[in-house]
Amino acid sequence: MKGAWRVIKRALPYLVMYGIAFLWVIPVLWMADTAFKPRSEIFTIPPTWILSHFTLFNIKRLFTQWPFLRWLLNSLIVATSVTLGSLIVSTPAAFSFSRLRWRGRDALFMILLVFMLLPWQINVIPLFFTMNKFRFLNTYQGVALPMIAMPIGVFLLRQFFINIPKELEDAARIDGCSSFGVLTRVIIPISKPVFAAFGVYMFNFAWNEFFWSMICLQKKTMATMPVGLSMLQGAHEIDYGLILAGAFMASLPSLVIFFFLRRQIIRGFTLAGSGSKG
Repeated sequence: MKGAWRVIKRALPYLVMYGIAFLWVIPVLWMADTAFKPRSEIFTIPPTWILSHFTLFNIKRLFTQWPFLRWLLNSLIVATSVTLGSLIVSTPAAFSFSRLRWRGRDALFMILLVFMLLPWQINVIPLFFTMNKFRFLNTYQGVALPMIAMPIGVFLLRQFFINIPKELEDAARIDGCSSFGVLTRVIIPISKPVFAAFGVYMFNFAWNEFFWSMICLQKKTMATMPVGLSMLQGAHEIDYGLILAGAFMASLPSLVIFFFLRRQIIRGFTLAGSGSKG
């Protein structure tokens, strides 16, 4: 009896994790399945999971009738700019909040935490007037700059930087390194997993961002992927095959990035969240 209980106790966490993962995967599988179904098979009752007729008709329409490649290019430019810009801006800020001593540091960090908890969509109105004043509407920088300045990057990187052993910094300063030298020669080299996790997080956030992009980008040629996909829905009917084909193609970059960098992502968030030394 005790042996059976031990087996159940060991297997239960895995059963729960695999069960949750399966529930998460079901909509993704349904999306991929419907993207390659003919229209007549999408609305069959009861619904069928296994394709009887594989077709690329929806994918072909997506590329021939809509500027899907343009949306893809716009999203790649915005997401890459946001990722690189966030890393460049957040790294020195996190280093300052975690390793340097200056008056008002903790108070300013608390203010940063408060702004991090607020939905960033509440800033849309002042952002719109600001970007309009600088003539950044309908531009890549107009979409990217507000996301680059999000405080989540400073918070995530600070949580890791603050737990790096002080002895490493002291040794670097004894060797003659300035604060900038400590950052570039000590902090950054041992923080690569956290940078990878944060970079992927920001890329996915910028890739899927819809609300601000819809407001800032009023020209159809500048539409990013989420804004472009919203155009696929007709005024009088919903073409599920076309919409899910677009959603499937739009999700591929994120899935590919996670597949190749999943270990670095998990390790990076674990280190940053737990406060472990790298």
